[in-house]
Amino acid sequence: MAATLPLREALNKGIVSGTFVDTKIILFSRRVSSGRVCGSRALYASSHVLKSVPYFNDLLFGNFSEAELRDFNEDTDGRESTAEDYGYYSDSDLEDDEDEEPTPPTLTHGGSAAGPSGPPHSQGGEESYYETHTELPDKGKVIRVPDMAFVTFQAFILYLYTGKIAFASLGSQENHNSGASEVRTSSANAIPRASPKSVYRLADKYDVPELKVLAFNSIRTELKNRDIVEETFSEFTSRYDDVKMECVTQLVSALRNDTAEKATWAKFCEIIDNRYKEDLGCVQGTLSLLWRIINQSTDTSTTTTSNSLPPSTSIDSPTKWDALQEAIVKSIREGVFFDRKCWVRCSKSRDVLKALYFSSTIVGDKLGVCG
Repeated sequence: MAATLPLREALNKGIVSGTFVDTKIILFSRRVSSGRVCGSRALYASSHVLKSVPYFNDLLFGNFSEAELRDFNEDTDGRESTAEDYGYYSDSDLEDDEDEEPTPPTLTHGGSAAGPSGPPHSQGGEESYYETHTELPDKGKVIRVPDMAFVTFQAFILYLYTGKIAFASLGSQENHNSGASEVRTSSANAIPRASPKSVYRLADKYDVPELKVLAFNSIRTELKNRDIVEETFSEFTSRYDDVKMECVTQLVSALRNDTAEKATWAKFCEIIDNRYKEDLGCVQGTLSLLWRIINQSTDTSTTTTSNSLPPSTSIDSPTKWDALQEAIVKSIREGVFFDRKCWVRCSKSRDVLKALYFSSTIVGDKLGVCG
């Protein structure tokens, strides 16, 4: 697997400029029992990569306040939101917190790099000189996303960089507790595992069809291990026609299964009686679809939708890709990708050095060849 074109362009630009990250995204990460969504946290990204999505191209490069440069050292503050404003309170990518929100750690970015501020004098015929590099600028573009979870958006940025995304099980919070299934050696920079429902919601909002397909296929697979009646009549399913069709199709298949038929019908009647007996309006569309499919003469258990992807489009991750992914995940969370500066001799005839930048996560503390 190769890096996406926007990522290659951003890396090529950053090798010379020393800057990969120029955009700060602030999101909520937790919900509390009182119905609030809180826990503001920051992620970092390259606007050159974000603009591959038309929504963010307009936001970051159009006539919006987000296109203006702001202080990156500004606190994420303690803003919070209501469940209604967030729009998806059952989002499993939000951490549950019964207690009051703790004070978030203070993160200081920017400032001068360690070591000399300019190119050193070449001595003794040395071809290069190394120093640490603090890449995050003092100013950049800042976006507030009040209706998506921190983990969901982190996975989204990584997808824009790599074309790859890792999904958690439906309803799980394994993404907040890196388990044995993670291939990363550093838990702090582990690849985020986001809920496919949360990613589907994000892809639908920002109109990212390829990502929406991947999330849908994960949802469809996970439904086989879930309570299909609960999923069919969930708030999330009621919002999206493709998901509704898939849930109803699997529910009909369960109702036609001799072993599970009685239990499935009992659960179905229980939900309708207990939740919607007084008002069937909110599930009328689902019920209409259910009756239509269940009365069809053919078995619809193999119904497919326009969101189907052939198996050949699955994305594999070669071992040699791991170091780049780890460096990218670190940049998303901490705002640092290029953490080393290399002063290189530009000419054999002149005592002139030029700065290049690289990631020590990928190539180590010193480049193998530099000169």
